[in-house]
Amino acid sequence: MTTMVWMSDRGEPVAAQDAKVSVFDRGFLYGDSVYETMRTAGGHPVELQRHLKRLHASAAGIGLSFSFSDTEIADAIDQTHRATGNEESYVRVVVSRGAGPIMLDPRSAEPMLVILVQPLALPATALYTRGISAMVVDVVKSAGSGVDPGIKSGNYLPNILALRQALASGADDAIMRGEDGAISEGATANLFVVTDGMLVTPHLATGLLAGITRAAVCELAAKLGVPLAERRVDPSLLTQASEMFLTSSVRGIMPVTKLDGGAVGDGAVGPVTRRLIDAYGQYIDSWARGDDALRG
Repeated sequence: MTTMVWMSDRGEPVAAQDAKVSVFDRGFLYGDSVYETMRTAGGHPVELQRHLKRLHASAAGIGLSFSFSDTEIADAIDQTHRATGNEESYVRVVVSRGAGPIMLDPRSAEPMLVILVQPLALPATALYTRGISAMVVDVVKSAGSGVDPGIKSGNYLPNILALRQALASGADDAIMRGEDGAISEGATANLFVVTDGMLVTPHLATGLLAGITRAAVCELAAKLGVPLAERRVDPSLLTQASEMFLTSSVRGIMPVTKLDGGAVGDGAVGPVTRRLIDAYGQYIDSWARGDDALRG
């Protein structure tokens, strides 16, 4: 297993040590880039079309135009995954506005596409059976920056600071609030809680990223007959929750059994979470078989 990188200025996969990006690249200098992260299952990038749709939406949101077609990106991912020899891979697709003069004016830059493919490293199985700890942090998901929180850009400093605070306090992950105090999302994940038999997740209007796995879990819940509400989530609801979990493209559904030092519910992974984890495992298996390879 190995790591390979596809770059639009090279047009082929290269070894990680040979992948070079200019220090004048705006993604490096300013976070002026958009990206998507996904995993493969059976060598198929899971929910590729949904990821590419969000990539285009993020690019449009920051006024970044690029000529790379979905077919070209898909072919580059496939080519690079096969070049690694990995059974399964972690895939990150990055589109930077490109290199240019050291100034905020973006007009002279030429977009750069970078696809990083490395061995898929999933969390330990034990974490899915005992859960992780999380902390509601002080770092606020602010709309004051003028950047739509639904844009998946390279500007990730608030999330990094949020996770740093959680880790420094002994928690495994961070949960962030919006400017109005409502819960928004995790540092790199969306949040779900179970309260009074209802599965609840913060509404997109709260100011959060519309996660691909979040959408998949909402669909799985509907298939299982689990009642679901997307609404405002106040911090007080977290203390009342009987179950809690985070969702992301690589970790899938990660149970949270400890919050701010105390137990969530009875401190064990709850029945709704277990049902959804099992259903999500079947969903990933369907991608591995190629059943959902054209879904989007």
